[in-house]
Amino acid sequence: MKIIDLGDAPLRGLARLAFGNVASGVYLAFVAAVTALVVRDLWFTDHEDASFAALGLIAVAAPTILVVMAGGALGGDALLGSMWFFWAAFVVSVLAQSLGIGALARLVTGARRREPRPHGG
Repeated sequence: MKIIDLGDAPLRGLARLAFGNVASGVYLAFVAAVTALVVRDLWFTDHEDASFAALGLIAVAAPTILVVMAGGALGGDALLGSMWFFWAAFVVSVLAQSLGIGALARLVTGARRREPRPHGG
């Protein structure tokens, strides 16, 4: 028994779960807003606590970013300390959570993908 039917094109089904529903869209819009505020704070504000701005990114990507960062710790301090790894972990975490939110929304609402209705008599 399939709980979530991705149809014939699994990549299209995954993209629809991650981006094509209201719940994932609200989450991604919230992440975009927080990211814009953090980038503005890091690039255009000059104060001592600018390094704490990244905590906003970690907060919107938690808990999966913690798992990805823990996996990166296996690569050593050089990998864990690099900015490209942090941004890659952030993107992977946000996309994974968006996919999970979309799957949960489909499961809760019972939305189906163009299932034929029986014609009856």
